[in-house]
Amino acid sequence: MLKRLHLQNFTVFADADFEFGPGLNVIVGTNGTGKSHVLKLGYAVTQTLASAQQTRRSNVDSNFLLSLMSGIATRLSSTFLPGTQNKLVRNNSKEDAIILSAFDSNENILGFRIIHSQKAANGIGIEHNLVDSAPETGMPVFIPAKEILSLMPDIVGISEKNSGVFDSTYSDLAKQLTIRAAQNPPVLAQQIINSWADLMDGTIQSEDGRFYFHPTQGNKFRVGLAAEGFRKLGTLVHLLANDTLTPQTTLFWDEPEANLNPQLLRELAKVLAELARQGFQIILATHSMSLLKEFHILSREAAEQPLPIRYFGLNAEPGEPTTVVTRDDFKLLPDVVALEVELEQADDLEEIFAREARQRHANHR
Repeated sequence: MLKRLHLQNFTVFADADFEFGPGLNVIVGTNGTGKSHVLKLGYAVTQTLASAQQTRRSNVDSNFLLSLMSGIATRLSSTFLPGTQNKLVRNNSKEDAIILSAFDSNENILGFRIIHSQKAANGIGIEHNLVDSAPETGMPVFIPAKEILSLMPDIVGISEKNSGVFDSTYSDLAKQLTIRAAQNPPVLAQQIINSWADLMDGTIQSEDGRFYFHPTQGNKFRVGLAAEGFRKLGTLVHLLANDTLTPQTTLFWDEPEANLNPQLLRELAKVLAELARQGFQIILATHSMSLLKEFHILSREAAEQPLPIRYFGLNAEPGEPTTVVTRDDFKLLPDVVALEVELEQADDLEEIFAREARQRHANHR
């Protein structure tokens, strides 16, 4: 579980701290404030640690520290696309290095403190204060804003032939989706499958590496012909059903609300809230006021187990670095742009309705 990220001179951040909670972590901000960058960095960090731990388990003589140091350099490059390493240093900065620190739930440093300097021969130099006995970390899951269920398994082949087409979050997810679901999925996954089968009037299933939509009535068809919202729900369900996504892994999700209608969005919010209550760590980025409202409603329910949720508001003035404000209630964030835009839209719509009502009244006089 990822407890904390401390960023210095990284992309749009001069100095920022993210203290993540064990449940839902919601990053809110407009485009360009660094939401996706935080998700990708957190993903690269936890993926590096999990991979190094797997290597150590399979080879007790392996150099755990070396695995970590070489792993983070590789994953920073692949997650942010090859050739972008030097662009990770914040623009207009007087410094030429990025300092990144990550901590687990026991405040152990997750293996490294990264110094990414343009002066280094390969663009990356690393210092470390490593804890070899850090708790075991499951391989994380990253779901990008664009769905890829309809591209299976082609996206894996494309990425292997040309690594510069997609960043590694797409190919990593594609490989995780190729794992077959168990005949008897975990109880929670089966409950979601049954619930969403009624909602979608069908189910999404994997066959020979490709996904198909099986309607309640009629013949199956390729999932690319199904609604994109269904495909996004199907992605989450399959990751739960094939045991890729567990309480030992962290789920990173960029804009889960994309292409979901209000009904599907509400159902997704309920499932994410239930996963958080079951001990899953979820870190997501959004600028959907509807999703924020749903989470707020769910956090106020009289449930047996309260919803662990934390909000991070990203804000940036023109030409200035992004700042981070952390709250347990999104209404307390000093600048929720999604809320402001929606309120402005509501005011505009109310004015239009009032103007039209006055016009109708004038026409009937």
